[in-house]
Amino acid sequence: MFDGNISGNITGTLYMLAYQILGILIAQILLKKEKSAIRILIGSVFGTIGLCWSPILFSFIAGFTKTSHICGLIFFALITILVVYIKSPSKVSGQKTNKNRKKQNHAEPKQHDSIKNYPFLIVGIPLFIFFCMMLSNHTLVTSDSGAFTTGQCGFGDMNMHLSFITSIANQHTFPPYYSLLPDTKLSYPFLSDTISSSIYIWGASLRYAYMLPMWLAIFQVMFGMYSFAESWLKSKWKAFLAFVLFFFNGGFGIIYFLNGKYTFSELMNGFYVTPTNLIDVNIRWTNTIVDMLLPQRATLFGWALLFPALYLLRRAWNENRKDFFIIVGIIAGALPMIHTHSFLALGIISLGWLIADMGKTTKFFSSDNDGKNIKKQRIILASIILFAFIFFSVISAIQNSAAEEINDKIYLAAGIIGVIILLCLTAYIFFTISKENRMNIIKTWGVFLGIVIIFAAPQLLYWTFGQVAGGDMLKGHFNWSNTGDIAEPYLLYYLKNIGLTAILFIPAWIFSKRKDIAQVFPALIIWFLCEFIVFQPNVYDNNKLLLAAYMLICCFVAGAICDWLKLAFFNSKLTGRILKYTVTVICVILFTVSGVLTMIREYYSGTKNACYELYNSELLDVCRYIEKNTPADSVILTANNHNNAVASLTGRNIVCGSSTFLYFHGLDFYERESSLTPMYENVNESENLYAKYNVDYILVSSEEYSTFPNLDEQAIHDKYPCEYSTETVRLYRVTNR
Repeated sequence: MFDGNISGNITGTLYMLAYQILGILIAQILLKKEKSAIRILIGSVFGTIGLCWSPILFSFIAGFTKTSHICGLIFFALITILVVYIKSPSKVSGQKTNKNRKKQNHAEPKQHDSIKNYPFLIVGIPLFIFFCMMLSNHTLVTSDSGAFTTGQCGFGDMNMHLSFITSIANQHTFPPYYSLLPDTKLSYPFLSDTISSSIYIWGASLRYAYMLPMWLAIFQVMFGMYSFAESWLKSKWKAFLAFVLFFFNGGFGIIYFLNGKYTFSELMNGFYVTPTNLIDVNIRWTNTIVDMLLPQRATLFGWALLFPALYLLRRAWNENRKDFFIIVGIIAGALPMIHTHSFLALGIISLGWLIADMGKTTKFFSSDNDGKNIKKQRIILASIILFAFIFFSVISAIQNSAAEEINDKIYLAAGIIGVIILLCLTAYIFFTISKENRMNIIKTWGVFLGIVIIFAAPQLLYWTFGQVAGGDMLKGHFNWSNTGDIAEPYLLYYLKNIGLTAILFIPAWIFSKRKDIAQVFPALIIWFLCEFIVFQPNVYDNNKLLLAAYMLICCFVAGAICDWLKLAFFNSKLTGRILKYTVTVICVILFTVSGVLTMIREYYSGTKNACYELYNSELLDVCRYIEKNTPADSVILTANNHNNAVASLTGRNIVCGSSTFLYFHGLDFYERESSLTPMYENVNESENLYAKYNVDYILVSSEEYSTFPNLDEQAIHDKYPCEYSTETVRLYRVTNR
């Protein structure tokens, strides 16, 4: 039952914590020289991967049941024991091993840790608490009338995720199928939802099962991002600034409120009228916390693995850590069915860093201390960014002024050509470096690629590629969401959307150091590809890749800002220090004001006086009846509204779900959708449709009446027995199941 009980909550929590404890134990063994906080972070990620994947391996045999979950936990425990055994000192040559260990420890001492090393906690802890508070007032909150309510960003996609969670847990079928489109294999990255199904299956409430793993994931995202920034920038305060820029992001949308285009009353009470969401004036660069991580579960869990993986991968190629390459390969291999966009982002970033790793001995990057070389480097960098702006601006102007839309295939071809050129460049550099360097690349990056292929290829072949080939998932498009009647000049669009970070990126790029260019280079690759290729039917969803690139850019810009401030106010007296802090505060306000206002609005939208009703109390009652009295794989005829209580709460199949979800998954749902109207309005002539779609029950409520104006309930009542009835809701039985 979606109401759950306390014992179910406790059992589900203990089940999740078991994986976390085992994962942290593995990290303690594999990363014994790392700081304790890093071992906890990576161990937590191991635990998440175990919870996502271990039960799945046995679900192919036993279904998604408690049996498969018990077997999965035992399997993960055996992996932990194996790691402990392999990494334990040899009893046979114990004395020799101890000597070697002492020598190694002397050369590479264990890193000590302290909470003083993490100034980001000043904002990190309040932000974590704020996220948890928003999650609480957005997730199936019971109103005074007994209905379930949510906040602004929870009104959409959460319904879809709930349907995945409940259908997988209740139907036990594996591999799973869409409950929103029966008989269609679920190829969406569903492991971001099975992680909640694995808690829900023990009797936890749906609300608790939905929230619990998200609390853990946001910790992994925040600490993973900070750890990556700190390892790159070598400064906790630079990393602190990067953290603020990324999570409190927002452009210059606040200007439209200051000039009177929108009022602050509209901000607090309108539906998506915030400084990061003003479609009428082309403000589309959303806030990472409330517009991405809170409603987009797949993105949340994808970044929970992506950012720690980038931390390890960055260190792997900078420090030549072969063991880190292996660990990152395993994490990357687990990503495709958790979040495909994060898997793709990690692949692109890996390619960019591979090129940087191989090209570090080239003449262009030979020295940062050679004055002539630095001057030449800056001229080249300035030329690159100037050419890029001119190139994209010209294409944007041609597109916006064209009488007819430019064929998308041209843009797709441009993106593919760019990929081919990049791969050719990679191959050229690989075969021009020394044989010794090539062998090192094979032993590091090659091993990493091999591990990724072993784990990821089966997922891509079985789930992802089939859906990509069958739907409108890969196509050409230019200039992301800056199109249509409100299209603006290319440079203006991005500067006003991304804000001060975009403006400062330009001088930071021109005056950057060699090592920083190498780190941020993959962000430019991602941006180029996202400007020409769309990786899903919804063009806007390219932001899931763009924001991964933006994370690198935030680190890059934060490092440059701190360097500039240090240079400007080095050895300054009291007046200079005051000026320094004043400039810093002003910059932070400009960076974050739009994002902070968006976050305040989102929290308010979940409060009692501003929340949105998802399912009324009578729909909740009929859903409780359905869960108790119908087979788990029943097919129920309902309207195809996006907030469908039957699909979200009971996990039962419905004839056809909302096009809002199905279209953007590249699915063919049109025949089923067109059949809904005659099945409600021409009942006596639709018996063949009831049989075709294996309809077991028919639901009639206010939602069905509003969707089908000519609904003939009298015909339904005359033909089929009514099993459940209230003033506004009836459930009719079609079959004798």
